[in-house]
Amino acid sequence: MKIRLALEWFTNPDHLPFIVGLDKGLFKKNNIDLEIIEPKGHYDGFKELAENNIQLATNEPLHLIEKYQKNICSIGNFFETRGGIIFTTNGYNNLINSREIRITSPVSNPVTDKIAKDIIQRHLKKINKKNNNIKIIANDFYHIKHLKAGFDAAWLCFENFEGVESKLEGLNIKKVYLEDVQIPNFCALDVFASKTFAVDNQNLINDFKSISQESIKVLVSDLDYSKTSYYEYTKTKPSSLMDNIIKDTIHRFKNPFDNSKNKWKSLHQYVVKQKISDISDSQYADMFI
Repeated sequence: MKIRLALEWFTNPDHLPFIVGLDKGLFKKNNIDLEIIEPKGHYDGFKELAENNIQLATNEPLHLIEKYQKNICSIGNFFETRGGIIFTTNGYNNLINSREIRITSPVSNPVTDKIAKDIIQRHLKKINKKNNNIKIIANDFYHIKHLKAGFDAAWLCFENFEGVESKLEGLNIKKVYLEDVQIPNFCALDVFASKTFAVDNQNLINDFKSISQESIKVLVSDLDYSKTSYYEYTKTKPSSLMDNIIKDTIHRFKNPFDNSKNKWKSLHQYVVKQKISDISDSQYADMFI
């Protein structure tokens, strides 16, 4: 059966379970003709799922519970890292001394901006400091490049990417991650399905999860193969940075997938309390298998 899986962004090591499943022929062996799609926009997968144009998509759990998704459901959480805001040493000094803070981010919208500012204010409260002069500037994904160019901080940073790269670059940074300020971590990826598709194809959904979990076993046990399969699929040249990102990433996959309905309940409570979402408890429960 043809299955189209839309990613949340460009292909990267977070998607290795699906890459390995293709490379090893595991999906084909189970009669799944998997096509991986790179979207033009971050929410494209959700839009296509809602309209039943595709069957599966990956994305952060935060986006599922921003608003009620009638025809979208999570089938499980397959990846989780740590993340939040990374400050340069100078940028952090600016923060605690009430100077203007310029934060680079791949997106700037009411939801992500509000969470970034909540992270900062919670951190400042812990250390008895104040600073309301925070500017979030939409940029691309090259956080470390922007920090080295003079930005004070970068938002929507992940430990298996910017955490790894900052070490390799020898960049002195201050991490203020979600968990440090008691905000539920959402630096993770779920697999989402069209509910229409999922209801009629539960066995296939289970097969997809089992194959992905089998691929994760391979990843964890064979770093060299993990790197080779990634470079061959993406047709990119090996690099020290990507080697280290892959090495860090392969141990962050979930096997078996975590139950999303239970896992993201505290996140749901957070976004409702922050008036980011108005999803009711019954609507929340309706978006999971």
